[in-house]
Formats: sequence, structure tokens, C-alpha cells
Amino acid sequence: MLFNSFPFLFGFLPLALVLTYWAGRRPTPTLAKATLAALSLGFYAWWRPVYLWLLLFSIAFNYLVGDQIQKAVAAKRQQASRLWLTVGLVVDIGMLGYFKYANFFVDNVRALTGADWTLDHIVLPLAISFYTFQKIAYLVDSSRGEARRMSLLDFTLFAAFFPQLIAGPIVHYKEVVPQLQGPLFGRLIGRNLLVGLAIMAIGLAKKTVIADTASGYADQLFLVADKGGAVDFVSGWLAAILYTFQVYFDFSGYSDMAIGLGRMFGVKLPLNFHSPLRAANIADYWRRWHMTLQRMIYAYVFQPLSLSLIRSTWRLGLSGWGAFAVSVGLPTFLTFVIVGVWHGAGWTFVLFGVMHAVYVSAFEIWRERRTKLQRRLRKLGRKLAEPGPARRAAARVVTLVAILAANVVFRAKTVGAAATVWTGMAGLRGGFASAPAWDVAATVVVCAAIVAFFPNTQQIMSRFDPAYNWKEWSDVARPPIAFAWRPNTVGLIALGVVLFLGVTFIQRGQAVFLYFNF
Repeated sequence: MLFNSFPFLFGFLPLALVLTYWAGRRPTPTLAKATLAALSLGFYAWWRPVYLWLLLFSIAFNYLVGDQIQKAVAAKRQQASRLWLTVGLVVDIGMLGYFKYANFFVDNVRALTGADWTLDHIVLPLAISFYTFQKIAYLVDSSRGEARRMSLLDFTLFAAFFPQLIAGPIVHYKEVVPQLQGPLFGRLIGRNLLVGLAIMAIGLAKKTVIADTASGYADQLFLVADKGGAVDFVSGWLAAILYTFQVYFDFSGYSDMAIGLGRMFGVKLPLNFHSPLRAANIADYWRRWHMTLQRMIYAYVFQPLSLSLIRSTWRLGLSGWGAFAVSVGLPTFLTFVIVGVWHGAGWTFVLFGVMHAVYVSAFEIWRERRTKLQRRLRKLGRKLAEPGPARRAAARVVTLVAILAANVVFRAKTVGAAATVWTGMAGLRGGFASAPAWDVAATVVVCAAIVAFFPNTQQIMSRFDPAYNWKEWSDVARPPIAFAWRPNTVGLIALGVVLFLGVTFIQRGQAVFLYFNF
């Protein structure tokens, strides 16, 4: 069931709200939790009921393992805690690896060795990457004493809460469970319902009005490359730009809808998207794109790996750029390869990760060189001048071009198709893809204006503390044009118009959110 579908908007969501609010009127929150947990499992089963067992197994297994870890931590039995954590990680990663990468592995082994291996096609279970990573975060939090024991019902709701189950945000125990156990959960609070509806409406319009419009043009242009046709300079750049806007507004729209839906039930979810295309550099971009995934990989992959390699540089006596390459360059490369393959099993995703690894490594080298220069100048009593407006603008342009180039391979069906678009962008091939020029130009201009000049959803709703961690980001990426929503006559009319447009454009077709595929 899609958030941008009539069955969800006019069937499931009203039913879920009515039943949860009704149950929330009881003296204890148990019935409200049980109601919403059951509805969330039903929401997941709507897609393919046979895979509900996999989600239920993941919930039961991680609940039991987490409970054992928490008991071991409480008893200060570190060895037992590490053992149970290892068991949990092996099973979770093994399950994700089988369903997501087995076909890719077998296909490549057959191609390299000629082995006559056969494997029935494995259907990727919906949201397995997201809910598996959330369980991993829970187990690690438990091993660090950051997650407390809770009932199976609370854990089931935490693990299957439908607003964030399918495509994030990937939440931690401390962010959601205290809210689920709080006195306001499941209760009808007009402010939460209205604010949640407004945030959800903006997200819906982003998806159906903007992202799906950009998708129609981008798909036409990439189809030429996928079929082996020639892509000219203009078509190549339009393909890259339009797909970037498509995935930007698609994921931004989903993230808004998740936060809005959570708020309707009295739960503030963390930010997962914060105007990344307004980033000053590539590292800043990744801090603001799929934020909960990046923080998890940084905390659980990059930091431990980097610290381990720093110790190795000390033992080996490395210094200077050699130590930098080992302690920063290598973990950066491995981290972004993991980011790439997390998105999908295919060489296009591997290359996407490698490209961003190169980008971030190059930025870190530049930052290291600048830091060293600052130190030398400081010793001489001088100060390094801050970059002027022209250099800052140039840095943003370089960042955007790098993102566009990587998004080509992220979208293309094959590396060869991506190469076709890249050669077109470089002006090395002829041929024109047919597309209504004025429609394409208007779409690009409108999308660019929204991205560059207007506030994002959280900034529009800033007076209502829209997300769990909003205060940490409220001063980041301030737009040139600022305005805030108010629940007055003008604001309610605007909300009605946005909601009407978002719902009306569903009639063009219910396109799946891109991150549902990951």
C-alpha cells in the first residue's frame, strides 16, 4: 500500500486514526499500542502477505537477542553481551545478504567462472534494508546500555510503526520508544493532527505533483540510453538534472509524509532530509541526505574502522599523507561502497558508491591541506582568508555537477547506459531524445527555484517543532525566501490547495516511491 494511493489516504489512514484515537481513550495505552501495531503489520502485509513472516521473525528474533544483551550488560558480563551481539548481527546481516544480494552474487560467479549454478529468482522483501538496519541499531544500542528492556508489544510497535517502516527514517530506541510509552501517545490532540496533516500534504504534493512530473521526462531520456541509442549534450544534461530532481522530491516527499503521519499519532520522528542540494560541499550534502542512514553508517562503520586504522598507523610508524590515506581515505572508501551497495545489488550501485568515495576523499584531502596551511600561517602570525562569494559559488557548482554525474549511474540500468549519458553530457555524441522542450524547461526551472530559494517543509512548519531533532538543524540551510505556515484562514486555504493538488495528481498513476525499491 502506497502513501500516495487512494486506498491509503481514504481507507487505511482514516481507519488507523479512528481506531487508535478510540483505543487511546482507555486508561492505559496498551490497547492503543496493540491496535496500531496490528494495523502496521496489516499495512506491511498488504504488499505481499507471504513476507509478513519474515518481518515477524525479525521482530521476535531481535527482541529476544536484545533482551539477552540487556541482561548481560546489566550483569556486567561483557563477553556474553558481545557474543549475543555477534549472533544478532550475523543473523540480521545474513538475512539481508541472502534476500538482497544472493542473485547478484550467483550471477557474477557464473559470469566469471562459467559454473552452471542456478538459483530461483529471489523477490526482495519490501523494506528489508530499512527494518534490518533499525534492528541492528537497536542491538548495538542495547550493547552500549542505551536501550532499556521493554515489552514485546512495545518492541513490535517500535519495529513495525508504519509511517517509517517502509523507507525510514531509521530510528533509535531513545528517539521513539519513550514517546510510545508516554502519556500522549494514541490520544487525539488537535494540534498534532493538524500539523501532521499539513506536513503530510506537502510531502504528498512533492511526490505526485513534482517528482512524478520530473520522472516522466527523465524516464524518456534514460530510455534512449538503456536501448543503446545516442544521447546528445542537451539531452544528457537534462536526463541528469531531471532525475536528480525526481529522486530529490520523491525522497523528500516520502520523508515529509513519514514525519507528518508519525505526528498524527503523537510521535515525532527525526529528520531524514534537509535541503541537501543547498549544501556547500559534498560532505555537507551527505550529512543532509538520508540523514539517519548516514549517521548509522558513520557511527557503526566509519568511526570504528577509522579508529582501528589510526592505531595501525601508530604501530606502523606512518605519518603525513600516508597516515591520512590509511586512517581517512580507506575508511571513507569502504564506507561509501557500503552506502552504494545498501541501495541495491548491482555494479551501478557499486560504482555510485565508489564515485562518492572519490568525491568525499578529494574533499577531505582539500580540507586537510587547508588545515595544514592555516597552521603554518598561524605560526607566522598570519591568517588564511575565508573563501569569497565567487569561490563559494564555484564550490557549490562543482558539488552539484559531481552529484549529477553520480546520479546518472544511480538511475541507469547498466554501467554502459550510464556511460552513454556521460558521453552525451561531455558533448561527444550526437542524436536527440524527443521531449516537449517547453514542458521540460518549465519543470527544470520550477524545481530549481524551489530547491534554491524556498524553505523546506520543516522550515515552513518551524513554529510547531516539526521533527524530533529539529532544533539541531533549525539554523542550517536558511533559504533566501522565508515564510512559515500558520493555522489561520490563509494557511488553511493554502493547506487545502496543496492537499487537493497532491490528491488530484494521483490520478495520473500511483508511482512507487523510489526508496521502496531499496
